[in-house]
Amino acid sequence: MSKRFDNKTLLYLFAGLITLLLLTVLIRIPKQNATLKSKLVEFDTLSATKIIIYPRLLKDKPVEFIRNNGKWTVQQGSVVSAPQKEAVQEIFDQVLAMKPQNLAAVNKSKWKEFELTDSLATRIKILNKKDKLLADLMIGKFSYKQANNPYGGYGGYNVQGTSFVRLYDEKEVYGIDGFVSPFFSRNFNDWRDKTFIRFNKDDLMNISFTYPADSSFNLVKKDKAWMIGSQKADSSGTAGFISDFTSLDGQEIKDNFKPDLNPAYQLKIEGNNLLNINVKCYTGESTDQYILNSSLNPDVYYSSKKDGLFAQVFKSQNSFLKKKGK
Repeated sequence: MSKRFDNKTLLYLFAGLITLLLLTVLIRIPKQNATLKSKLVEFDTLSATKIIIYPRLLKDKPVEFIRNNGKWTVQQGSVVSAPQKEAVQEIFDQVLAMKPQNLAAVNKSKWKEFELTDSLATRIKILNKKDKLLADLMIGKFSYKQANNPYGGYGGYNVQGTSFVRLYDEKEVYGIDGFVSPFFSRNFNDWRDKTFIRFNKDDLMNISFTYPADSSFNLVKKDKAWMIGSQKADSSGTAGFISDFTSLDGQEIKDNFKPDLNPAYQLKIEGNNLLNINVKCYTGESTDQYILNSSLNPDVYYSSKKDGLFAQVFKSQNSFLKKKGK
């Protein structure tokens, strides 16, 4: 009798535990999952007129993207420039794609660990024309790991990244898949348009090299062959130069440069269905420094050493001619 009673009691206790477990699964876990937002922010990109990025180490030198009459500029302090062609759209894409994968922390005590304090994080504010906030985010720590992928990376591995973010006026910290933190860890010049030379090689007909003394020459296309005066240019060497020459970017921007002398070197690109592209080059502060400027991006000057951008643009006449004995 006592044994039967004990077995029945154990059965009831077991049933109670199963019920409690089911309630935990059906109620508590969905409630925890509900704390994860499907998206951190949502807004109409067409209403955005300003993006302000406060870099982690340069909070007092924010990078500002401003839209006026449908055209975006990027500026830092008094320097105003054209942004990279897709920079603004890429910022919108990064912000709107932020989908929390996990809840990493729920209070301020963990902010420093995830580099999300005011001094450690990068802050991004997006506003409309009335200066109303559309998004206000803090971007913090980035971590990565190698993931086995039979289709990618060296040895079948690629890299998976997690960025930790929070909304500025909320305590929760979220893990976001992707390279959000590195994307926003750029300096001002990295956001700027550095276009130097762009053209379709099939449109090219003439390049005029204007050099000091008597070293100027023209590289001219005649009946599908490249000529320098009456001499035929080396076809493979010229083709390689033109292939590299069709798309060049500057690197080191020289702000506040104002030429006070005529350019020491000049170059003109001409062709069919092609607006002339003019390149000017000035001597710099040292014998190994040159300052270059292109009509495609006339407000920007680039500093170059002799073996840098300068060497890619200003070739000697002999570099296009076939070497004797070959």
